[in-house]
Amino acid sequence: MPFKTNVLARHVLAVLLLLFSLNTIAQKTVTGKITSNTDKQALPGATVQVKGTKMATQTGVDGSFSIKVPKDNSVLSISVVGFERMEIGLSGKTDLGEIPLVQSTSTLNDVVVTGYTAQKKKDITGAVAVVNIKDLKSVPGSTTESLLQGQAAGVTVINSGQPGGGSNVRIRGIANLYNVDPLVIVDGVQSSLHDLNVNDIESIQVLKDAGATAIYGIQGSNGVIIVTTKRGKGRATISYDMFVGTTRPLKNGFNLAGSQTWADVYWLQFYNSNIIPANNWFGQGGPTYAPPTLPAYLAPTPFTNGGTTANPLYAANQNPSTYDIVSNQITKTNLVGTDWFHEIFKPAPITQHTISASYAGEKSSYYFSFGYMDDEGTLINTYLKRYSVRANTTFNIKDHIRIGENAYIVYKQNPQISNQNEGNAISLSYRIPPLIPVYDVAGNFAGTHSFTINNSGNPVADQKRQANNTGDDWQINGNLFAEVDFLKHFTLRTSIGGTVENYYYNYFNYTPYENAEGSTAPNGFVEGAGFYNTMVWTNTLNYTLVIGDHTIKALAGTEAKNFDGRGLQGSEASYFSTNPSYWTLNTGNPATQAVSSVNGPYQSALYSQFGRLDYSYKDKYLLAGTIRRDQSSIFAPGHQVGTFPSVSAGWRISQEDFMKNVTWLRDLKLRGSWGKSGNLSNVPNTNPFNLFSASAFNSYYDINGTSTSSQLGFYPSHLANTATTWENDILTDIGFDASFSHFDVTFDWFKKTISGLLYTLPAAVTVGGATRPDVNFGSI
Repeated sequence: MPFKTNVLARHVLAVLLLLFSLNTIAQKTVTGKITSNTDKQALPGATVQVKGTKMATQTGVDGSFSIKVPKDNSVLSISVVGFERMEIGLSGKTDLGEIPLVQSTSTLNDVVVTGYTAQKKKDITGAVAVVNIKDLKSVPGSTTESLLQGQAAGVTVINSGQPGGGSNVRIRGIANLYNVDPLVIVDGVQSSLHDLNVNDIESIQVLKDAGATAIYGIQGSNGVIIVTTKRGKGRATISYDMFVGTTRPLKNGFNLAGSQTWADVYWLQFYNSNIIPANNWFGQGGPTYAPPTLPAYLAPTPFTNGGTTANPLYAANQNPSTYDIVSNQITKTNLVGTDWFHEIFKPAPITQHTISASYAGEKSSYYFSFGYMDDEGTLINTYLKRYSVRANTTFNIKDHIRIGENAYIVYKQNPQISNQNEGNAISLSYRIPPLIPVYDVAGNFAGTHSFTINNSGNPVADQKRQANNTGDDWQINGNLFAEVDFLKHFTLRTSIGGTVENYYYNYFNYTPYENAEGSTAPNGFVEGAGFYNTMVWTNTLNYTLVIGDHTIKALAGTEAKNFDGRGLQGSEASYFSTNPSYWTLNTGNPATQAVSSVNGPYQSALYSQFGRLDYSYKDKYLLAGTIRRDQSSIFAPGHQVGTFPSVSAGWRISQEDFMKNVTWLRDLKLRGSWGKSGNLSNVPNTNPFNLFSASAFNSYYDINGTSTSSQLGFYPSHLANTATTWENDILTDIGFDASFSHFDVTFDWFKKTISGLLYTLPAAVTVGGATRPDVNFGSI
């Protein structure tokens, strides 16, 4: 018995050793180096994948790679943007040496993200524009959306001009009366382009027709911009990107009339109105003028306080605790003329730095970056200082399980001006006459108070008084995700993420003593803060099946979104001191203190179910369909649910036999789509409710009906409409994509019809002062 046991043990050990050796052979390591066939330069970041598996790696900075393969006869698939894909059969090889890739002049095989999934550009049946990131980065700017101008057909960007200022992004024009901003998706999460570090961006796609946007339902009416940020590539590398430059204002500014012209015009105005005689300027014993000889010097009553040229009485000569700067101001006419444009606009530096670290291996990958942007605006006392950190990681738990995250943290200092307001410094600079100097004889700001010409303010004073205003913002956005491959054809993905944003601002309104209006108005201080939250939970199931020449891809998913936020603002006036250290909400006049809610409070939720089916035959005939069902809390029951379908098709004519001899045309695809999408971005979350507010000003009766001025009364502040629902958009699109030897051409004809247009209709005065609800009232 002991002998038989020992023999059995030896047989078992032999079998285990054999299995171990077979496993060792199966898991052999293959190495090589990827280069360009034209200049023999190494290609870092190329993807090397074992065909038919999820096993992949990427080349390092020298183009080399090392990968374990499961079988001796495995096939490696090698791809990198800008080069043709190559497949290599191993057949026992372990060292492949140098592998040259053929450079491609077409982007047809580029993989782009379109609506919860990714497709090759040549297989897309919708109208999708792919932005060239290299071109995007070639133009400096402090916000990513401002850089989109001119980068994609059908996309228009109108910039505010100030550092960190907002931009209006329009995809295929303006299609409704209110909010026409596109939906922005960053790494699968609804977000914003505004504060992204452009050096972190891997790709940007713009979805324009219903075949591409309908899967986003009521959020896709204005188009969709999908951003994918960088992930780890190749061997561990550290990169540094820097840009330093200047932004310069227009050389000639607004090119306005000078002092002499203004003096001539005003003299004629007063003369023709019989305000002054021809031989006496303003009746003040000034020089004698007779038309057509016009004045070379304009000086309206310069010494209204009894002073003389030799000894002018001025506020600065009086007791600082009792002087009246308004009554004692003396302003000399600027004979040369004040160039107000260049007084407020100066050349300004702009600097951007990004340090990043990247790595990708068999078990994990990461991309980390730190960014700093300093953009001093050409308008004095405007600026953006932005600090950002990004961390994108992926971990391969097993061959078929992956987890990871995308995180972006931003802090910025960016006080804003209202540059669409007639009272800002820009509009003041072309309204204030050049006869007025920047400063009066004592060095204080000069203005229209002494020169009763118009009521414009001093733009230099306006901007210099904003030097200590603040506008701070903190954001965290991103997501956590997990992916599982199972049953060979399925991939399950779950992602939870969103955006958390907190903001704070304050500003001080000085008494504009130099102005014709408001020269004695009390100063005031305003302080506010608030937050926005967006949470998104997305679950998708992908199915891929290839049978001969037939390829079928299916997607099903659910998504839940929650939005909430609120803000608070306080103000106070009549501060004894204008020193910024004195700016608090309890150091002014307590009787002027006021508190209000701003930007909310609000809450809304959206729950969605969606699906997509793609079919292709021989990469020649393409068919796709999507459907989405949305349910929104913004509307009243009975009007909360909508369904948004689309269908699209494509025919790659260039793949037909009769096109094989056309060598100058690389690809030609006809495509068309029809679909429905919706829009609810114009509707407040309180639209279906009657709201009431309390105020002694609006009602002197308390809730019990007692007439009193000491208690607050209640009054209707908002009228409800329970029948409102989203706009319904129907979009038809026909187009083609053509790829030639050295360039690509895209053409689209489209028609968009909007029904149930959302609008706040006016109401009779007898309705009262309550705000009106949004209703569905027309079509475009």
